[in-house]
Parts: sequence; structure tokens; C-alpha cells
Amino acid sequence: MRLKTRWFRHGGERGPEEVGEAAALAAWRVATEAVRTLAEDGPVSERSGGHLALVEELLIFAVQYADRLAWLRGLDHEPRRRLVEAMARRLDAGVREHATGDGAAGGGFLERLGSRLEAYAAIAYREEDPGFAAYNLLGASGCRAVGRERDTWLHARLAEVEGPEAVVELRRGIGGLLENLLSGASAGEGE
Repeated sequence: MRLKTRWFRHGGERGPEEVGEAAALAAWRVATEAVRTLAEDGPVSERSGGHLALVEELLIFAVQYADRLAWLRGLDHEPRRRLVEAMARRLDAGVREHATGDGAAGGGFLERLGSRLEAYAAIAYREEDPGFAAYNLLGASGCRAVGRERDTWLHARLAEVEGPEAVVELRRGIGGLLENLLSGASAGEGE
């Protein structure tokens, strides 16, 4: 999958909010593609638990990864906070926009995000790789989100396939966006 990491409009500095919104779009594409693949390969269908719940869990994973990646690459606290907040707000709007029918669907995304970010924050990374504990949390959270806590296929698929593949895409896409932000910050410091 190709993710845009370069800006169409040249010139001008990109702030953390603009980078956060672009990162949200990249995360949305990665999450929806992963759920589409899950639905094609296994017993995950809209009626068996809902695609949106899995998309939300993958988005939460993407937000925590973007936050961790920004921290690991040296983005200061305040711009990192603004980037993550902009990303979270844009994703929340997308989730609400795609929720249909059930009033509970799509609600509470920001609350779940905050709760899950705390859990992911306690997990140590090896450089830019989330590692087994983070992927395992993704698998468990995804299964719980669709009411299939004992589904070993879904858990393994999220933890061993979709999570690592998402990280590869997110590292490329969000990492490229971060480079734009970091190079803008470096240029501003030199003036």
C-alpha cells in the first residue's frame, strides 16, 4: 500500500496539527485495509462483530505508534502532544462519520483511546519495534472489541500479521510526515 509522505503544496512550514491530520488519514487507510484483509481471509464479517470496532482498535494502535515514533525520533513534548491530539480528533470524527445505525457504534472512541494509550505506554519498545507485548495487547483488544475474546485465530492474526504489517506501513507513512515536521523544526532553530 502506498501512503503519502510528501506534501502536495510546497512551501510553508507544517505544524504538528497539520501533520497529525495527515497521519490520521494514513492510519485510517492502514486500519481499513487490515480489516478488509481480515474479512477476506477469515470469519470476520460485519454481522459477526463489526468492522468498525476492529478499525477503531487498529486506529488506537496507530495513534500510540505515532506518539511513540515521534518521541523516539526526538520531537519535543509540546509539538508531539499537539500532533497526537490533532490525529485523535480527526480519527474520532472519522469513526463517528462511519458509524451507522446503532447509536453506541463509534461512540467513546476518545475515551477508549485514552485508556488504551495508558496500557501501551507501559510497554517497552526495542528501538522502533513495538514488540510482542504491544502486538499481544492489540490482539486481545481487537478480540474484546468484537466480543470474541476466545477467538485464537483473530488474536493471532492481529498480533502476528496485521499489527506488524501496520507498523511497516505506519513507520513509512507517519515516519515520513514526522521527518517533514522535524526538518521544519530544525530549520526554524537555525534562524
